[in-house]
Amino acid sequence: MPDDAVQQHELPLPFPELSGDMPLLPARMVNEYQYCPRLAYLEWVQGEWAESSDTVEGRYAHRRVDRPKGDLPPADSAEEERVHARSITLSSNRLGLIARMDLVEVEGNQVTPVDYKRGKRPHIPRGAYDPERVQLCVQALILEEHGYACEEGVLYFVESRERVKVLFNEELRVMTHGAINGLRLVAAGGQIPPPLQDSPKCPRCSLVGICLPDEVNSLHSREISPRPVAISREEALPLYVQARGAKVAKRGETLEISVEDKVVQTVRLVDISQLVLMGQIYVTTPTLHELMSREVPISWHSFGGWFMGHTVGTGHKNVEIRTAQYRASFDPQVCLRLAKGLVAAKIHNQRTLLRRNWKDESDSVEYPESR
Repeated sequence: MPDDAVQQHELPLPFPELSGDMPLLPARMVNEYQYCPRLAYLEWVQGEWAESSDTVEGRYAHRRVDRPKGDLPPADSAEEERVHARSITLSSNRLGLIARMDLVEVEGNQVTPVDYKRGKRPHIPRGAYDPERVQLCVQALILEEHGYACEEGVLYFVESRERVKVLFNEELRVMTHGAINGLRLVAAGGQIPPPLQDSPKCPRCSLVGICLPDEVNSLHSREISPRPVAISREEALPLYVQARGAKVAKRGETLEISVEDKVVQTVRLVDISQLVLMGQIYVTTPTLHELMSREVPISWHSFGGWFMGHTVGTGHKNVEIRTAQYRASFDPQVCLRLAKGLVAAKIHNQRTLLRRNWKDESDSVEYPESR
């Protein structure tokens, strides 16, 4: 039997010319979809984001290439001189894609996109994982749409300082178009994909605390035991400002508290868990924007300490979860099952706490009776 009869190929989802109300798909989101469809949905559709050590390290690795330098010559340029253009943003309305390219090496009409990656090169047969190869291929599709010839790209791993060549062959192009079409279909469907099953990708994911893969899977199968999650130590503390006529302003990564135009205290933003204002305290707009973006709440009180209100950011959306919770609240059976689960978990945790702190009678010290 021919191979075509055995393997069923995906039919491409045609994308019409971009209209004003249809956003372009970023190349990074296609990468995320290839890595995990649920992660891509949370970031692209619901607008979720959470920092982790990996995301911070990746942003630090891009600090050089994120500064634009050099211009991309026209595709029909006859110059043979080798050109390096950094931090180039290109898009295509026909493909419905947009990409910010770390580096584009140009020699005549031939271009080579170079994508910077944190960490070391993985020692696997292809030299890189599929999500990174797909993201690079998206850049190639956009470059070709602008008239350039693009046959290969490069993944540069910052820690090991190695370049991995990626050929844009037919197999990779089919995989890339499948990821693009899959992301569009998932986004248009408006239903979050299920979490991965016992995947090693989940513990290192920055959105694991929002996605909750093990917890969601355990709701459908009680045989699944959620894996332990390492909780970071939170050392931030509330900042109280109660001086009359005080002003709170943002300066760099700090907050400055001034009284009568004289700075009396400086506090780092990372050390603040909440800003508590007592009385008529002036807070600048940049300070409000920064605290809301960091999900640091502001509590407003009167001079006498009476609570007046909160200023908070948008928080996590999780539209599907909120809808499911609201719908379940009207189902007595679901409510009873959840209540039983909460009580059983509480008893289990109390039993664990008692077992960890139980002392045998032989280890106890007998004190003489008081007279």
